[in-house]
Amino acid sequence: MKTLKLTLAATLITAVALPASATYVDVRGAYKTEAKTYETRVRAGFDFAEDWQIHLEGTQAQGDKLLSNSGKSVAAFETELNYNWAINDNVTLTPGFVYWNGSDHTEYRPYLKATYATGNFYTAARYRYQAATSSTTPGVTTNDTNQVDAWIGYNVSDFNLEYNPAYINQKDGGAYTGNGTDKADTKWEHTFQVKYTGFESWAPYIDYQILDKTYGAQNNGVFETKTENRIRAGVTFNF
Repeated sequence: MKTLKLTLAATLITAVALPASATYVDVRGAYKTEAKTYETRVRAGFDFAEDWQIHLEGTQAQGDKLLSNSGKSVAAFETELNYNWAINDNVTLTPGFVYWNGSDHTEYRPYLKATYATGNFYTAARYRYQAATSSTTPGVTTNDTNQVDAWIGYNVSDFNLEYNPAYINQKDGGAYTGNGTDKADTKWEHTFQVKYTGFESWAPYIDYQILDKTYGAQNNGVFETKTENRIRAGVTFNF
C-alpha cells in the first residue's frame, strides 16, 4: 500500500494545507469490465492571481482488488497550469500545460481549449499534444500523441448531463494495442457522465466510458485487441 498512499495522499495533503485557495477536491474510483481492474484518483484545483488555476492529481491503477497494490500497472502524479481568458460573456479560451510523471516515463502536455456556455447549455473543444520521454521499462515503447476532445453538456433541474468524445492519434500506436507489428495508431474514447448538483458543497457523479482499442489479451494463441468499458464513480467537493 506504500506506493498507493504516497501517490494519492500528496494531492489531499496539498488541498488540506491550502483551504483558503482550494476551489475543489475530486475523489474518484474506476473499474474496467474487460481487464477487471480498479483505479483510484484524487484531484484538487486552486485559484491564484487573476484567472489562473493550478490542478494537482494523483492516480493509482490496481489489480483485481480495490485499494491494493496487487497487480498495479500505473502510479502517476500530474500538475496542470491554465489561464482562463473570458473573451465575452459566453466564450472562454483556456491555454494550459500538464506535466505528467508516471512509473516509467514522463509526458509534457500543452493544450488549448475553447468553451461556449449559454443558459443551461455548454460545449467545448480542446486540442492537446503529448510529448513522451523514453520508457525505462525494457521492451516498452512510448510515442508522442495528438488528442482532440469535445464536450457537450446540459443542466436540467439538479442534474448535469455531459458527453465527451475524444479522438487520439499516436505515432506508431504501440502503447494502445501491443499487437506485434500490426499496430493501429488511432482510437476513440467516449465518456457519458451524470452528475447530481442539488447539494450545496458537493456533487456525486457516475461515468460510463467506451475505450476503443485498449484491452489486449491472448485468444487461442492469437493476440486480440478489444474495446474496454470503464465505470467510474466519484464526488466533487466545492469550496
